[in-house]
Amino acid sequence: MKKRQFFVIDKQTGQEPDMEEIALREKWADGLIYCDMEGFAVGGDGSLYLLDECGAYRSCPDDRFDIVWANNGICVKTHSNEKTMRSLT
Repeated sequence: MKKRQFFVIDKQTGQEPDMEEIALREKWADGLIYCDMEGFAVGGDGSLYLLDECGAYRSCPDDRFDIVWANNGICVKTHSNEKTMRSLT
């Protein structure tokens, strides 16, 4: 399986997400180890997950983040709740 590079943008700030702050302060991220964050992953159905380095993960709220896919030097912006992302992976 070919890996695809992507970037995540926090819709609340317009910047890359602060994973530590999210793990510390947001209810949906309860249980993640804030000081040991791994990053984001995209599931086969286009769902976005936040992961820590201990193997825990949480599903991100559908309307919280944008995903920007890098495709041969071209960036394609999608919303994390778009199930059509399957065709991009």
